[in-house]
Amino acid sequence: MTKAELVPGHNNATYGPVAKNEQLLSVEFLEIAPTPIIADRVFFVYLRGWIPSRTPSSNLKSSDSNSGRMNATLKVTSSAVYLDGSSDHSESLIIPLKSTVFNDAAHLVIRDEIGKEVDYLPSTGRVDVLLDFQIPTMFLRSGDWTFEVDARLGDDGDTCLFAFGLTQGLIGELR
Repeated sequence: MTKAELVPGHNNATYGPVAKNEQLLSVEFLEIAPTPIIADRVFFVYLRGWIPSRTPSSNLKSSDSNSGRMNATLKVTSSAVYLDGSSDHSESLIIPLKSTVFNDAAHLVIRDEIGKEVDYLPSTGRVDVLLDFQIPTMFLRSGDWTFEVDARLGDDGDTCLFAFGLTQGLIGELR
């Protein structure tokens, strides 16, 4: 069995389920603070990487290469093994990979290579993806939770931008 490769930065994430060499984004770092995540507290995710200049262009917003990629998606999958040994099957959510305000305590922001917030993923160059989020304990059952993210460009080849996973214990109030 191949040992999982850690994603650079302060986190406990590994590359997968797509192999690192099959992912388009060259990751500089992935910061998750705090690590481990504490339920009922806002946590932050900061991903920085580079998109090579030769990438699929079939989903560009316009012929202007700075317009970004409108069809990119982010799939978030979660599953859990609870303290009593029972488990839940994976559940997935797919959202557009674009700067979004979900609510007062949850935001997804994309920045281009000069640090300017943009609506969509830049076509090439440095990209920052930032997330702030909170997992309320009142909706959480204690156990070991596994989270996987899989970002796709939305092109004809279904190109993987990045794919990571992490498992950690979370304490919740549901029984």
